Amino acid sequence: MVTQLGQWYRRWEQRGQRRLAGWSVGRRWAVLVLLPTVLFGCGGAVVAVPVALFANATIAAGRGAPSPDAAADSFLMALGYGQEEGLLPLLDDEHQDDLLAHWRAYRAAMQGTDPPPSRLNVGPLTVGPISEGRAEVTTDVSATWWSIDRPGSGLSYQSQAYPWRIRTREDDGWRVSGVEAPPWCGGYVLASKCRTR
Repeated sequence: MVTQLGQWYRRWEQRGQRRLAGWSVGRRWAVLVLLPTVLFGCGGAVVAVPVALFANATIAAGRGAPSPDAAADSFLMALGYGQEEGLLPLLDDEHQDDLLAHWRAYRAAMQGTDPPPSRLNVGPLTVGPISEGRAEVTTDVSATWWSIDRPGSGLSYQSQAYPWRIRTREDDGWRVSGVEAPPWCGGYVLASKCRTR
C-alpha cells in the first residue's frame, strides 16, 4: 500500500511539474504565494472584523456603568421609560433577583396609576464618598403627567420631588446594590389614584 501511495504521489507531482513548466517564476510566485495570501487576508478581515466587534460589544454589555452616578442614572432612566432590556448588567449579582423584583413592582405601581406618568424627572445626582468600592448616590425624583384635553392644548402636572438613595458597588464596573425609594402609591400619587391589581 505504501508503494502504491508513493507511485500515485510521483504521478501527481509529474503532472503538476508539466503544467507549471511553462510558467515564469513571477507568475508562479503570484499564483501560488500572493493570490492565496491576498484571498486569506481579505477573507480573514471580512470575518475577523465583525467577530471582533461583536466580541467587544458582548464583553462591554456585561460590564457595569463607568461611575456610581452613571449606574444610578441608568437605573432610574430604565424605570422611567419602562426599559428592562440592558438593566441586568447594572444590577449587583448578589442582589440581582431582589432588585429586579423591586424594579418590576415599582414599575407596575407606576403603570397602575390612573393615568400613568409620562416620565420621571431626575435631579442632580450626588455621589457620596467612595469607600472599599462602594458609594451611595442621592437624587430627588419627581414625576410628570402630560395630557391633551383638545388638539393644540396640553396640560401637565408635576409631582413633588422625593429623595432616592441608590447604593452602588464596583464589580467590573459600577452596579446598583440597593435602592431606597419613596412609595409610589401614597407618595407620588394619592392611594385613590392607584388601581389595585
